[in-house]
Amino acid sequence: MEKQLNSLSALSNYQNRQVILNYYQDEDMMVKRDGFHFQSIQGTESAIIFTKIDGTLVKIDIKDYPHACINTDFQNYFTLRNHENHLDIYFP
Repeated sequence: MEKQLNSLSALSNYQNRQVILNYYQDEDMMVKRDGFHFQSIQGTESAIIFTKIDGTLVKIDIKDYPHACINTDFQNYFTLRNHENHLDIYFP
């Protein structure tokens, strides 16, 4: 079950962890998967920015995904959506 997420500030609680990013097209076809360790997350009005342990930044433009929700069936699991595509973000 999904619950609407009004603010991405909840992501800032995750620090010094691993994240998995699964990108989907047409609702169910995974087109990209990325995973890495990071130090911190910053959520702005236009982006989610992960700071990796080596100092490099990974930026996700949230304008591409106007709808955000938290998956209540799984712990630490978030989904960003647009009409046809979505990005799953989870913290194992």
